[in-house]
Amino acid sequence: MTDGPSPVRLASAGIGVVGASFGMARYGYGLLLPDIRAGYGLTSGALGLIAAGSYLAYLAASAAVGPLAARVGARRVVVLGGCCATSGMLLAGLSGTPLVLALGVLVGGASCGLVFPPFSDAIEALVAPARRARTLAAVSSGTGYGIAIAVPIALLAGSAWRSAWLAFAVVSMLVTLWAARVLPTARTCATPRELPRISRRWLVCPRSRPLLLGALLIGLGSSVYWTFAVDYLVTEGSLPISTSRLFLVLVGSATVLGTLAGDLLRRFSPAGAFSALTAMLAGSVGLLAVAPGSLGLAAFSGVLFGASFSLIVAIQSIWTSRVFAERPSARLAAVMFMLGLGLLVGPPAAGLLADRLGLGAVLLLAGGLAAVAGALPPRERLMQAAAKTC
Repeated sequence: MTDGPSPVRLASAGIGVVGASFGMARYGYGLLLPDIRAGYGLTSGALGLIAAGSYLAYLAASAAVGPLAARVGARRVVVLGGCCATSGMLLAGLSGTPLVLALGVLVGGASCGLVFPPFSDAIEALVAPARRARTLAAVSSGTGYGIAIAVPIALLAGSAWRSAWLAFAVVSMLVTLWAARVLPTARTCATPRELPRISRRWLVCPRSRPLLLGALLIGLGSSVYWTFAVDYLVTEGSLPISTSRLFLVLVGSATVLGTLAGDLLRRFSPAGAFSALTAMLAGSVGLLAVAPGSLGLAAFSGVLFGASFSLIVAIQSIWTSRVFAERPSARLAAVMFMLGLGLLVGPPAAGLLADRLGLGAVLLLAGGLAAVAGALPPRERLMQAAAKTC
């Protein structure tokens, strides 16, 4: 461990860029979806394809981030990710056609694959072992902070959704500058020859299969909720757009609970906690599907979803340190890659199915996929010292 910023400063920088990239550059699209649909007259299938561009860029960035962080250092990769988020949202805010909007969503989506994994390198090098799990869990909860800031901006913007994108870009620029100030300029990750290339042989082994398959299923199930929940409340629940966006305040606020993942794993078995959380996630998606017109049930669904999703992702992030020990950014990129694959496939498939079956039926299917992930819990104690690699 080397001298550097305190865990609190490091966590604040991570929360900031993760909030801007995930909470705004990615999930801001779902937040603004009803007005985008109305402005361009797009079908659910077309909207799902635009969302898929974000996840495609995320997937490509996740595959490249491990070797890239090893070569140029965590700080430069994080700043690159922040610049992608800022420029992507600027493009979306200045867009005059669906094509330009799609390009902005795609560029912004790349940021999600770049900003989170390098913080694993920094935390591994700069934070005492006893505080690493809590710090990493705090960074992973940044999505909630981003959403909590994005929703009031969207409410103030009203139907002027392009103005909301521009305001998101300003926030992104500020937090990127903060991360650049906090992260040390010296490299904090392993040298390139110590970090393996992400190959099938390295990625897939008996201990990693439950982790990676579970991440894929969580990505598939949750992507439908993140992309279409607000639109579903407006179109099927007949709730005002402003009320539906306040619903995302609850989701975003609840995701902050991901910070508690490290403490949760100290008190409960990883398998029990993971299975209970996936059941909560599945239940929250199913509840929204059957009761879009009930504000109270929708709010309850949002709290359940936000809390369970963020805790699951945080647990999976900690889990990677047991399965891929000694490989910080590459190990986290591996699970983010599988999560991103699910997030990529989910929206376009859901959009196409929704045009035929309705969004309610698709949400029920998504909840079922999340429930299946509960059969793939960790089989080891995650809070022990890092184990051997697989």
